[in-house]
Amino acid sequence: MKSPIALLESLADDFARLDPDVKGLKRDLKTLELRYEHEGYGFLSVALPALRDAFLLGLSRRKFTCPAGFKLTRGGTIPRLFSGMFCEVFESSTGQLKEDASIGVIKSLFQVLSLFKKTQMSDEGSEELHLKAVAGFFSTDEVAQQVVIPERESFMLSRVGSFCLPNIENFKLEELDYKHGPGAVVEGLKANQKWAALSESILNDDFRTDLYGYDCVDSLRDLSIVSQKVVNSSNGASRGIARLVTVPKNSTSRRTITVEPLLKQFFQQGLNTTLRREILKCGILSNCLALTDQSKNQQLALEGSLTDEWSTIDLRSASDLISMKLVKKVFGHHASFFDALIDCRSTSVTDGVNKTVDVGKFAGMGNATTFPVQSIIFALISICAILDVKGKYPSYKEVERASRHVRVYGDDIIVRRVYAHQVVIWLQRVGLQVNEKKSFIEGNFKESCGVEAYAGVDITPVYIRYRPDDSSTDPSLIAHFVSLSNQCWLDGYYAMANKLAELVEGKIGNPLPLVKQASGGLGWHTRQDACCPHLWNNKLHRFETSTYVIKPRKRRDILDGIPALLKFFHVPLEGRQVNHLQTSEIRYKSQIVRRRVPAFN
Repeated sequence: MKSPIALLESLADDFARLDPDVKGLKRDLKTLELRYEHEGYGFLSVALPALRDAFLLGLSRRKFTCPAGFKLTRGGTIPRLFSGMFCEVFESSTGQLKEDASIGVIKSLFQVLSLFKKTQMSDEGSEELHLKAVAGFFSTDEVAQQVVIPERESFMLSRVGSFCLPNIENFKLEELDYKHGPGAVVEGLKANQKWAALSESILNDDFRTDLYGYDCVDSLRDLSIVSQKVVNSSNGASRGIARLVTVPKNSTSRRTITVEPLLKQFFQQGLNTTLRREILKCGILSNCLALTDQSKNQQLALEGSLTDEWSTIDLRSASDLISMKLVKKVFGHHASFFDALIDCRSTSVTDGVNKTVDVGKFAGMGNATTFPVQSIIFALISICAILDVKGKYPSYKEVERASRHVRVYGDDIIVRRVYAHQVVIWLQRVGLQVNEKKSFIEGNFKESCGVEAYAGVDITPVYIRYRPDDSSTDPSLIAHFVSLSNQCWLDGYYAMANKLAELVEGKIGNPLPLVKQASGGLGWHTRQDACCPHLWNNKLHRFETSTYVIKPRKRRDILDGIPALLKFFHVPLEGRQVNHLQTSEIRYKSQIVRRRVPAFN
């Protein structure tokens, strides 16, 4: 595909079929082509998403205000670009939301404005966004260090926190479900070599083996099982310092992640598992947190968009603004667990170039405890705000009742609209920042956990993450375009789905078959969930389809002796590969291979 305009042309064909009364689409395509020629991808990935944000605010506030960079219709308030679609949603002269606004046009307009919002930029653009994200991480840390929690809010948070996680103080370090996470570590070790380095740490008395359930140190010291390379890489200087990296978030920003030291990460994973387990047992937090199930937030977003009884709140730099003072207020009643959280926290972060600081925030994304900790904190802040509105003293019974009016997943907060404004106030009082442009307190548009809904209808768009004119045959790119084509087909955008299918099959050099939606092979989906069986497997007695699959690339990564025994005790048997002690997967590296997959799952 030579240009993204070809993809937009196919999407316009779908709009004309779905909403034949919409006028001006050919003129809109000409405008898109001209602006793309003059402004490049910045127009598609920055300007159009800016118009998208204004569109969403118009739906929420029931009045549209056009952003800069777009000409208005003569004597009107809506942009000339896509004016035929905008006038089906807003009054042209006043910008007021129409009572009979077309849901179909809203979904289509939202789709075209959102399509390139998350497209990855060039390497030059990525470097600029990386530096911006790193600067933002350190600047928010300065803000977190200076947070002062008012006395009344401090008392309420401490009081409410005392009712939550009642059994967590009884946890024992030796009973935690310790494991290594899949992410990178500061020492740069491969997956299996993390276990070798852990063994070396036991040998060197780097942590209290009697506390953590290891009483085999003498046996370990009799075995030379760790290479000198691993010994040298496990230097003590790195163990309290995390390294800051960034990953793509959307076309205009990157997300910061802290790469944690090996031992820190190991214990963070154990505390993470404990927190999640105790949340399920807590009579308060279990009402508003389900950290393995986003569907409850998504369902409330749909319900709130229909009834306007629920508000969705978005935070800016959520985890980066969680101060140590805030964590202590929430977890202070559980002294032993709080101490464990602090002990496994990286106290310093380096940008890997020339800057290392002692961090005042609790932790960055990358610390395995960040997600559950921030979820609990945001839930408790919301509960305090609800009690504040109701004028209730925080007794256990009142806290439990209030917990039923809020649901939190990470930094996705949904609360009953009657309490939403006070929740926003409370979040700001404890040092957090609410993103007003992405928070939908009132109106019939809501967004949470990836679902964007209007008037009870899911209007979530598809996003193209790679440039369609990219000549690469990278497996991740191909898999993305296959998934994107299938999503478009199921959403009724048949012309765009076919255009993407042509792109994929041109890169692969062969057509793809129809496969079931639950299939592990690459192929095309249908509404009837049809498939194309190619042959019968006499050994497994099943029909199979010949297609392509995405497989991770592996590298030699041998583990033996005591380190292999440690891995045996800490990694569940289920899901282990046969040769997991000889090789390990290379993250973010994959290959496309031809395979036979079950035709009927």
